[in-house]
Amino acid sequence: MAISPGWKAPDFMTDTTMGPIRFHAWGHGCWRIVLTHPAGYSTQSLRAGIRWARTCVQPVRLLGLSPLHSPHLADMPSHPSAITLPAIPDFPVIHDETGHIASLWRGIEVDVGPENPALEEHAAFIIDPDNTVRSTLLHPPATEQDFATVIHVARGFGVDCAPLRHIPRAA
Repeated sequence: MAISPGWKAPDFMTDTTMGPIRFHAWGHGCWRIVLTHPAGYSTQSLRAGIRWARTCVQPVRLLGLSPLHSPHLADMPSHPSAITLPAIPDFPVIHDETGHIASLWRGIEVDVGPENPALEEHAAFIIDPDNTVRSTLLHPPATEQDFATVIHVARGFGVDCAPLRHIPRAA
């Protein structure tokens, strides 16, 4: 079952690329954005999201889940979840070999008929400082998603950031 807005975010303990975390303690007092398939976003878009999170007046933390381990995706090398996500500073990624944590945060599987495997929706969850899911953004499996959409929705919940200072550069 997919997580819906208004539900309490699941708590778990695991290792990430930046060390171990317990989700509720890791984000205590912070807004959090969990991406089920970070490889669906371009590296440039994720870095822009990290810069945005650093400028927020209220703390915002980002977390990525390694691609879901689905048997029907294993045979599809061009599927976005098969893409290896490069290491990005300040963006912890969970490598969940068992798929247990990913199953807590999965998107919605859509049945497309008896001949085709289920298409898995990718999701971005926006979680408030009280561990309540405020929004679930779903998108189809595709690369080059734009993190600006996530930022736009987060701002709608009052996650405001200080304006970026433009520093002129000499030509």
